Amino acid sequence: MVPLLTELLGLSGVDVESYEASEDSLILDVEVHAASAVCPRCDTVSHHLHQNHWHLVRDLPISHYGQTWLRVNRRQFKCAVCGKPFSEVFEFMGNRRSYTDRYAERVVQQVIHSDSANVARHQGLSEDIVWSMVEYMGAKKSIST
Repeated sequence: MVPLLTELLGLSGVDVESYEASEDSLILDVEVHAASAVCPRCDTVSHHLHQNHWHLVRDLPISHYGQTWLRVNRRQFKCAVCGKPFSEVFEFMGNRRSYTDRYAERVVQQVIHSDSANVARHQGLSEDIVWSMVEYMGAKKSIST
């Protein structure tokens, strides 16, 4: 574990295990320390690891690096009750998302004060991805209120 980077990352329950740095990007290998996951179909807690799936997820930039990426192992568990495999859920990002919630929130804030074309260009994203972030965060906010 890299304690300083874990502290800088600031995601509860997530440790930075190692990192790779280039001139303009930082990739953090992170580990989530949950020993189990809850089946979304039947709400049974599963400890049976089925597969590992590694994903690169965009996060807020750290220091002078233009882009920060998290290399996350989204483990797949197998439910003992219904027998179906399922992927673990992370608090810091939505299912099937390639970015953290806090990064999406930052992009949405930029869209509010600018326009999607400029934000997309500045972030190195397509306008479609920017608008999917706006829709995702809008849906997330309407669920929580």
